[in-house]
Amino acid sequence: MYLMTPEDFEPWVGRVVRVNAIPQPVEVTLARLVRKPLFPGAEREPFSLFFECAEEVYLLDAAYEFDCGRGGPYTILISQLQPRPGLRTYQAVFS
Repeated sequence: MYLMTPEDFEPWVGRVVRVNAIPQPVEVTLARLVRKPLFPGAEREPFSLFFECAEEVYLLDAAYEFDCGRGGPYTILISQLQPRPGLRTYQAVFS
């Protein structure tokens, strides 16, 4: 099984990503990639992705197929963070 790395997503920071959602695909922006310190025994460098979208785009905390256009599509588990007026933010954590 391929373990995704920060390098897989760096070229897409700031770009729109297509999410295969039901009943129809939606688009979100890969807003940030945050690298975390490597810990002993880790199989890869831990990192988090933060996706932003309009308030009306609502995704459940679940795994979705994300088409980042390079090496994917990737199945990514996301969870929603506290929404702000007009903006939803979703996080994916890779440890």
